[in-house]
Amino acid sequence: MRANTRRQSLLLAAVCMLLVHCKGGEQPAADNVWSAFYGTFQGSAEEIVTGEISERELTVVIKPWEDKGFTVEWQTVIHRAGGEKKMTDLSIDFYPSARPGIYASAMRTDVFGQAVPYDPVGENADPYVWAGLDGNTLTVSALYIVEGGGYEMHVYKRSLSDDGLSLEFERMSDGEKVTKVAAQLKSVE
Repeated sequence: MRANTRRQSLLLAAVCMLLVHCKGGEQPAADNVWSAFYGTFQGSAEEIVTGEISERELTVVIKPWEDKGFTVEWQTVIHRAGGEKKMTDLSIDFYPSARPGIYASAMRTDVFGQAVPYDPVGENADPYVWAGLDGNTLTVSALYIVEGGGYEMHVYKRSLSDDGLSLEFERMSDGEKVTKVAAQLKSVE
């Protein structure tokens, strides 16, 4: 009976290792389709919220992530009336999923040492983030589960243009648009 339990444990460990190594969708970086987006882009946009105008300074960097995928870094500085300034600075790595054109975020390490997305219903309420590539548009979406079970979505659409990237950002709360920002970002490389 003891040998049977040991055999079952070894079999379970082998299956887990096989699942980790057979993770679908990984492709070498040399064959990637997102490299057209690589670069550093900057611009600004105005947003009107409840009658108040705020200006945003935007910087986006898209670059290779080792031999696994790509990284999107972005910084937003919001200048509000009265001189108040708010800064957001994010960097997220993405790798190909088993579905063409869909990329999983690598925001934490699981028990097997694999990079995986955050858990949106976990204790820290971190967002579930993914990216999609459709033609000349790279979309990064973040799903937040908020108190009471509602949700908030942040959607960043970055489309290639002649002189850089066109950026469209939308923030929705339970399906209602809360914020919308559009900007033309110029390549600075």
